[in-house]
Amino acid sequence: MSLSKSVQEVRATSVSVIFLVLCLAAFVGVFTYFLANVAAQTKIQLEDDAASTTQVVATNGLWMNQLAIQTLRRMDSLIEDSPLSVDAEAFGKIMEDRPPELIVSLIDADANLLFSSARFMPGVNLRERDYFQSIRSGAAFATSAKVVMQPRGREGFVFAKRLTRNNVFVGAVAVAYPNSVLESFVRDVELEAGASISLFRRDGRLMARYPHTNVPDLVGDVLFTEHLERGDSGTFFADRSPSDGQPKIIGYRAIQGTDMVAVVAIPTEGAWGRYRAELMSILVIVAPICVALIIVGLWIWRLLRRDAAHAEELETANETNMMLFREIHHRVKNNLQSVQSLIRLQDIPEAAKLDLQSRLGAMAAMHEHIYRRDEYEDIDAHDIVPVVINEVVRAYGKPVEIIYELDRCYVDRDHITPLSLLLSEVVTNALKYAFPDGREGRIRIIMNDFYNGRCQLIVADNGVGMPKNGVPSTSMGLRLIRGVVAQMGGTYEYLPSAGTRFEANIALSAVGHHAEHR
Repeated sequence: MSLSKSVQEVRATSVSVIFLVLCLAAFVGVFTYFLANVAAQTKIQLEDDAASTTQVVATNGLWMNQLAIQTLRRMDSLIEDSPLSVDAEAFGKIMEDRPPELIVSLIDADANLLFSSARFMPGVNLRERDYFQSIRSGAAFATSAKVVMQPRGREGFVFAKRLTRNNVFVGAVAVAYPNSVLESFVRDVELEAGASISLFRRDGRLMARYPHTNVPDLVGDVLFTEHLERGDSGTFFADRSPSDGQPKIIGYRAIQGTDMVAVVAIPTEGAWGRYRAELMSILVIVAPICVALIIVGLWIWRLLRRDAAHAEELETANETNMMLFREIHHRVKNNLQSVQSLIRLQDIPEAAKLDLQSRLGAMAAMHEHIYRRDEYEDIDAHDIVPVVINEVVRAYGKPVEIIYELDRCYVDRDHITPLSLLLSEVVTNALKYAFPDGREGRIRIIMNDFYNGRCQLIVADNGVGMPKNGVPSTSMGLRLIRGVVAQMGGTYEYLPSAGTRFEANIALSAVGHHAEHR
């Protein structure tokens, strides 16, 4: 039993500690999930910003391409064939509804600049420009990479259209946009510091970028060799941006029907910086809670450990007390048996000797039952009564049948000895007087529990019955019965029946002395 209690206490402590750890783990888990969710939302927000900004840039790029093609076609219709020239009045009407930064040029078959709305001195040759080479090679339209535009040396990009007359190449018309045109795109979006928008050709050559910086071409970059191969639009994170080496999220979109790709680069440091700031503000609130949980958990753990140690000490003390009780009852039993042995040696009447040995044997049997069962508080009468009765019957050696009808009545340690003495004396009287001449008989032992600390005890035999003049009130046995019943706060009587019937209403515990008699 003690081992079971110790195991239960250890389990209780372990379960309590595990519960506290699980609570802390659950709190940390929820907090971690929250942080992971905020990080995921930050990432999604960056991707959404990059995708939406790229869509705006692509839309504006498509508009520039369509405007350039429309202008080039109208220019083609206005150019006089021989020699190549432009009707100034018609040209002026074309440019009325065009952006003022748009530059329109006419180039002959030898790459000489014949006309330009930029109004610079003629004589410039554009043979080395890649867009002219593409036009001369047979392309109907061409888009340039970044070029330096005359006369101010500004950077820009060019859309060109091939001119043919009677299926003969005669030159080209070109529309140039300065790099500054990308500034107008920014009005439609809110760029973070360090963000940029760019237009690239599909081969990775840079056309224009805002803000303007010296950015290399991206020929062979993963944007063009991997991402655009998988799809015409998307986003991805770059650990090092080619422009400044900073981590950025890149949004890209191929502009349908053109040779252009819109690219947006947004630095991630700002968003993650805000995430870290938000994280720190949360930690300022959460950290004390975690520390408090840990401190409370450790404090409760210490209390549980201390209670477990105290419980173990109490258990050890209880084990010691039980051992002492066991030893006391064992010694009492041995002493009673020693007294029995001494009585056998005394020169006294056999009847008196047998009475004493019977009573002492019943007491010894009771003490042996107690220490063998380790029952030191409440003792079940259902178990102890047969032990006492059987010892008395064994001492007298009578051929008597004992019938037990016993409720499970619990007797406290202050009443077990009086009960044993009462049973021993009543049964002894039945064995001595109810069955003379060695006749066989039957004794019925009944205990009815009243469930208030009291019970009814009945000892009935089928012997010769009571004497006509009753039991002498001065007999030793009757005086002993009277004293024990009084000690147990009860009453008794002998009733005539088919034999002799003893009935008593007695208390089995201290509570029973104050309970109502039935």
